[in-house]
Amino acid sequence: MGEILERSRLAIRWGGLLGLLCHPIYFVVWTYVLPQPYDNLFLRLSAALVCIPLIFQARWPQRFNRYLLIYWHACLIYVLPFVCTFITIRNGFSTMWMMTEVMMIFILALCIDSPLLLLACLGIGVATASAAAVLSAPSPVVLSAASQADLALLPVVVLCSMAFSYAVSKGHIFVEKNRALQALASSIVHEMRNPLSQLKQVFEGIEAALPSTSAAHRSTMLSAEDAASLHRHLAQGKLSIERGLRVIAMTLDEVGSKAIRPERLAYLGAAATTRKALDEYGFADDTERSKARLIVREDFTFRVDETVYLFTLFNLIKNALHHMAAYPSATLTLTIERHAVSVRDTGAGVPPEVLPHLFNPFRTAGSTGATGLGLAYCQRAMEAFGGSIECRSEPGQFTEFTLRFPAVPEREVAEYEREILDRAMPVFAGKRILIVDDDEHHRTRTRRVLAGLGAVVSEAGNGQTALAMLGDSEAEPSDLVLLDVNMPVLDGYAVAEKIRANHAHPNQGVPIAGYTVEEGNVAQVRARRAGMDIVIGKSGGAMGLIVALETLFASGKRRRAYGGFDGLLGKAILVADDDVFSRQVAKAVLERGGARVMEAGHGHAVLACVQSDMAIDAIVIDMNMPGMGGVEATASIRARGDRYALTPIIALTSQSDMEAVRECIAVGMNDVLVKPVQAATLYASLMTHLARVHTPTHRTANADDAATGDGQPADENALLDERHLDELVGLDMLDQTFLDGIAQLRALMGEIANGARLQDIEATHEALHRLLGVSGNIGAKALHTYGRRIYPPMVEGRWPLEPEWVERLGALGARSAEALEGYFASVAALRPQLMR
Repeated sequence: MGEILERSRLAIRWGGLLGLLCHPIYFVVWTYVLPQPYDNLFLRLSAALVCIPLIFQARWPQRFNRYLLIYWHACLIYVLPFVCTFITIRNGFSTMWMMTEVMMIFILALCIDSPLLLLACLGIGVATASAAAVLSAPSPVVLSAASQADLALLPVVVLCSMAFSYAVSKGHIFVEKNRALQALASSIVHEMRNPLSQLKQVFEGIEAALPSTSAAHRSTMLSAEDAASLHRHLAQGKLSIERGLRVIAMTLDEVGSKAIRPERLAYLGAAATTRKALDEYGFADDTERSKARLIVREDFTFRVDETVYLFTLFNLIKNALHHMAAYPSATLTLTIERHAVSVRDTGAGVPPEVLPHLFNPFRTAGSTGATGLGLAYCQRAMEAFGGSIECRSEPGQFTEFTLRFPAVPEREVAEYEREILDRAMPVFAGKRILIVDDDEHHRTRTRRVLAGLGAVVSEAGNGQTALAMLGDSEAEPSDLVLLDVNMPVLDGYAVAEKIRANHAHPNQGVPIAGYTVEEGNVAQVRARRAGMDIVIGKSGGAMGLIVALETLFASGKRRRAYGGFDGLLGKAILVADDDVFSRQVAKAVLERGGARVMEAGHGHAVLACVQSDMAIDAIVIDMNMPGMGGVEATASIRARGDRYALTPIIALTSQSDMEAVRECIAVGMNDVLVKPVQAATLYASLMTHLARVHTPTHRTANADDAATGDGQPADENALLDERHLDELVGLDMLDQTFLDGIAQLRALMGEIANGARLQDIEATHEALHRLLGVSGNIGAKALHTYGRRIYPPMVEGRWPLEPEWVERLGALGARSAEALEGYFASVAALRPQLMR
């Protein structure tokens, strides 16, 4: 109904105006200019009067808007089919009045774009008019032969008008769809203009700050002032990019009606989170920033998704600044009071006729090129939070959006904080943490929080003292350094740089968290440059500090298990590919992981490297190369009786068909990766196979499968490859794709069982091959090992000889899937922030 009303508003306004004018005019014409046998002044004037409210429908009270569509159709019935048919009958169905009746039907079809509704309105109007005309006529109406012929045409006219109405409705849908798509594209372009303009200014600022490299100015040294300027420009550039991505994400989320997941909601302080929005918003300049202020009358706790809440405020701030542009003295005020956040600007205001429809998609308050999707997103976000959004405005005076949030019981907040503390205690217990802060009061308060979780806390009042404490080789290494970034003597950035730059420093790899009240984005850029792992705002309170440090400890654990970016440190890897670009990409990825990379352009060059007794830990080789491809080169290497025969060989290929993969595995390649290969995939594959090479039991009799004769693992832990799973966590790949992999594993088990039942060896072979890839990549160690054991006969077109291998494989697959789901759940419970 809402869509029909929006589509009909223009027709309602103009239809009311035409009805008001036409009926009195026609009465004068048919009575005095071209006299007709019958007309009725009362009918004409009443039809004109009922049209007056339609002309002023934009000013209807809000509570009556729901009845507008009903009133519109009631008016149409009375003004067109009732009045016209009544007068036509009283005029004896003359030719001129029959023409009027036909015209009336098509005018009605223009106003109603639903064929069935058109037929209903016509039927009601004609039936009531006929009854009224017959009852009021002084004598029975006698139809002439010509009139009867004219009446016989009316059903055809009605059918044509219904077809016309249907065509109009389809046209409306097509136009609205195109308008929506055009508005979406226009919105993204319009909204992206500001961040891209800011990014352009950033590059211009960087260009101005960089030293000249011309012959006349050979010095490329940066002054401290220029370096600080570059950091500010980089921070602004990063913020501009993030704002652009937020605009796109918000627009696409709203168009796709993407749900806001309740598990992402967290208990946050309204004042601190709103202040963060002001800090991170990309104001055009300091003048624009000075117009905005935050007033905290009464802080409160709300349960929101922080990112979505920030999006909501960004949109309201952006709208306010847009409408304030023409008012130099206008101000923007964000106010925090009990369970509400208001955003008020003293700009242009919103017209009264727009205000009731402000939160409808594709309705705007005069922003050229915008779609109004932002306010629709804000409304949907507040509904997801259990709250509401409303707008008050006086044109030329102010506009105020108020976000109202449901009250969060103190008991609920206390339970949430208790969950955080209970989860954090095992993580912090026994951790050696150094707090470095020149503010003794803040340092003492932080120490009490961390010591209460079981951490062993030490303190330093400045950066120089901290360096001396951390550099003491006889002291126990620290597990974490919490650095205030602004301190006298030596600030936190300088302390972090000195720790990271000294490879002999006993705490060179210690996790470092910056603690700051600085503007978030600038601090983030400077902190990363100095070597800090994370920056925490002091305004976040004790709970924010605990959650952030818990996340840092979790990521540090994964980094140690996975090796971070140096997991291939010291490994010599030969990359063979006839495509130079592909070689360079692979080389860059592997060197980032700390590997020493050698290159070869064909298989003969690979064999030459092996013949020269070069140190090679692994080979990444293209399957198809001129002269000698990867398959032939691998066959030659595997035929050797020396150490190279066990070297992990990873195939790169553009072919994903079964024959190509089968050929690679048949000659002894360890893995087959289809181009274009993701860096994380290549890295994980190499780490997995290098670890297997260096396992003492590698390739010993029956140790390869780590399972008993019945296909069951020797112990429960052997179900999963813990090392590989740690690598997946380190690569941030333990997400929905991991769960999809588990689902795929279950599906493949079903395909294998079905193929074996039907004795379809080709289908079973293909499913088993895919199962090997999935199980190996997902960390189902025992299943992968057992699958490899029964796989060789199927390559040759024979069924495995082991009895009941299908049942054993199925049981092992089911247990592996359950174990993987349990692993995923345990990791998700330990890192709620990272699973967002």
